Amino acid sequence: MEQRETAAGEAAAREGVRASDYVRFDPRIFEAALPALVFIAVNRVGPVEAAIGASFAAALVVFLRNPGRGAIRALSAFSFALVTVSAIIGIALGSGKAFVAQNIFVDFAFAVIFAGSIVVKRPFVGLIARDMAPAIRPALPVGHRVFVRLTVASIALNLAVGGARIFLIRELSEDAYVILSRVLFIPLNVAFYALCYWAIARTAIREWPEDVPPPPKLGEGPSGGSAVG
Repeated sequence: MEQRETAAGEAAAREGVRASDYVRFDPRIFEAALPALVFIAVNRVGPVEAAIGASFAAALVVFLRNPGRGAIRALSAFSFALVTVSAIIGIALGSGKAFVAQNIFVDFAFAVIFAGSIVVKRPFVGLIARDMAPAIRPALPVGHRVFVRLTVASIALNLAVGGARIFLIRELSEDAYVILSRVLFIPLNVAFYALCYWAIARTAIREWPEDVPPPPKLGEGPSGGSAVG
């Protein structure tokens, strides 16, 4: 009888699960725009070498403030390495475009990395999602088909955006490129993140193991009580 009541309670809890109970928006995401803003501001009043140096310093601060973990940390470290190389080349050549073109290299590099992750059956979207929301791990293994499909979509998005940015950097000044190469693709990125959120949450809720109770909501301890006094 007790086991039956427990199972019924867990089933009822699963029916009331909402993705928003387990995911919290992190406003630090907006810090990623700081290096670009610093570059534009300094480039308007000083030499391009100063703008590159100031932007690199801002990128270093953002990188150190947002260490992340796991796959997210690996991608951040790789991106920062590309920023460092771009800064060295840009200063050596006295070229702002050589520096701001870093996001083009990031787009194509991520496409290659994500494709490789599918080949080794560890799709990168799965690694990132399970790092960001550990609560989904009982339902969604890293190689789950939803992660494979979303990783393929991410590859296509990176290739498309990278190709468009090549056209933009040829046609625009470095300041205009820094702005438009980011602003133009905000709707695409937001749409992709929303797709990932919806697809992963929907799949996790639908495929949650019957013998595993739903994880505690944000702000709650394992027993369901508030973790904050």
